[in-house]
Amino acid sequence: MVTTVKLAPRFRTQRPGDAEAAAGQLARDAHWAVFSRYAQPGATVEDLELEVARIMSATRWGKGMIEQGILSHSRLQSLPLLRELQAETKVLDFSHLCAIDGVLNELGPDVTEETLQEFDVMLARTFTPTRVDQELPHRATVTKRMRDIIKRLDPSRAYDPKKRKRRTGEAADEVTFETFIAGGAARGMMQLLTNSVSAYRIKQHLLATAREHSVSMPEAAIKLLTGEIEASSRVALQIFAPRDRKAGEPAYIPGFGWTGPDDTVVLDEWLNRVNPKVVDLDEISQQTTEAYKPTPAMRAAVVARDGTCIFPGCRRPAENCQLDHRIPFDEGGATTPSNLFALCQTHHNCKTDHRAYYIRDPETGEVVWLFADGTYEIVKPDGILDQVTPTCPQWRTSLEGARRNRALSAEFHAKGHKILDDFEVDLDLGRAEQRIAALEKEYGMDFPIKATLPEVPPIPEEPDFEEPPYPDRQLHDPESLPPESNVEELLARLLYKHPGWAA
Repeated sequence: MVTTVKLAPRFRTQRPGDAEAAAGQLARDAHWAVFSRYAQPGATVEDLELEVARIMSATRWGKGMIEQGILSHSRLQSLPLLRELQAETKVLDFSHLCAIDGVLNELGPDVTEETLQEFDVMLARTFTPTRVDQELPHRATVTKRMRDIIKRLDPSRAYDPKKRKRRTGEAADEVTFETFIAGGAARGMMQLLTNSVSAYRIKQHLLATAREHSVSMPEAAIKLLTGEIEASSRVALQIFAPRDRKAGEPAYIPGFGWTGPDDTVVLDEWLNRVNPKVVDLDEISQQTTEAYKPTPAMRAAVVARDGTCIFPGCRRPAENCQLDHRIPFDEGGATTPSNLFALCQTHHNCKTDHRAYYIRDPETGEVVWLFADGTYEIVKPDGILDQVTPTCPQWRTSLEGARRNRALSAEFHAKGHKILDDFEVDLDLGRAEQRIAALEKEYGMDFPIKATLPEVPPIPEEPDFEEPPYPDRQLHDPESLPPESNVEELLARLLYKHPGWAA
């Protein structure tokens, strides 16, 4: 008698006795143990920044990963069926939860319960196995099913993911080598085209290496790339961002400006790898050191506040300026950001020589320059900080606020890419520009990609039929050919008509 045991349906990731499957389950269990509290109905976080810092200290996970974990698990508050399934099986991995949250964000922050219920039923069914060792649905499969529902519910958000990826990822990294003649000498040129984040990192490492080895920047580049020297390990890279910045939002890179959509993705991936040190510039602005030279953190705060040399009309970047003690250090002036200001060498000398003097309004942050002829001029520093004063408000982001901001951004970009999808069909540039302008006005955001008509290649010129046949009409005229025995004469005629053939 043969006894047949009917196995219960399960995903391949749930196969008992499989060491790799068990290890994967342990990882999902760990994520659920940390983040499940945010999935419970009514769970909230008053200060997301402090919450993330607390988990970072306990787990040493990356800041971006923790933010994603909190926000994606909190999404389960509005998906009760999926939350119950995940609590029982922990079958969804981290990428599934992040993908689900990302697509639902495209519906905006004000989604109806009926809409969420439709997604909840579909997702719970998707992650409930019906066969033994069934393959767990890939996140791409899940997001496609979700976007199919969005397309049916609201076509205005139903953009084409492939077209969006093409639009936002057209500029791939590229290295090119060229040779040319300059001043009578042969020269070689190497050009690297990459994103602003990588370019900034390369620049700072190259600068530090040049200083460490006392060589020029070009010499350092050549020696690094040819293996003659090693890159300096003493490099401090500074990225400026609002205190409540979330993954996917731009940050400021000195010398390059605010990151665009593609650069922001690269930045987040890099920050997740390096576990950066976060410095609160509001706190630094209150610090004082007994030394004449300010700390690197103080310098960063001044650079962020001033932006450029604060002399009227000077646009030299603050990161390339000296820091001036407004009240001289030897006269009791403290080494603290409120007494330090960015001045280029020329205008630092101008102040030191008493040809001009400046004072700062502590409330507005404006700098008033006083000149020897009795005139004055007011300068408003254009750094990335509006001002750094003791009265500067301390903002904090709640979990609810973070989720709403993410949803608004995702909804805005989804609608924008749907407009571009429609434009690629009808090529109505005026209509597309009006729709994008209305969208930007509605959300108060700037859409990073503009509608542009495709280039039409020029019509090739018609051939000149008056030109005699190639290579020569006379050579094809039988009556003009020499006798067959006179081959040398024929060859001479050909070379005379077309001397290049002799090569």
